[in-house]
Amino acid sequence: MRRLEALEADESVSCKKPQENVAGNSLILPKEVMESIKSVVIADVQKELSAEREEIAKEKEAHAVRVAEMERATKEQEMRDDLATRKGPMTLDVIASALAQLLQKDPSLTSEMIAKVIVASATSNSS
Repeated sequence: MRRLEALEADESVSCKKPQENVAGNSLILPKEVMESIKSVVIADVQKELSAEREEIAKEKEAHAVRVAEMERATKEQEMRDDLATRKGPMTLDVIASALAQLLQKDPSLTSEMIAKVIVASATSNSS
């Protein structure tokens, strides 16, 4: 008899056990918790985007520097080529005329660039 009562007690307890979620392992969270999680995720994504933007800005800046250096080198080479194509002795008048023509072609040439080319041309011609 005691066994029967024990079995009946076990059965009644098992009937009263909450059923597991039929849909799987779903979890329902309070709205406040969801909003908190959402704000943390949004903050993380914004930090990542900000870091990526900074990296892209640095890359653009470095690229602009490389482009400027290449343009300067190209201009210097063009000046050297123009001076090298001149025939005859390189008198001061010939050099001044060549430089005036170069400045008309490209007003962005600096006196430092011009001086650098003149020195390079003069030293290569005297060798």
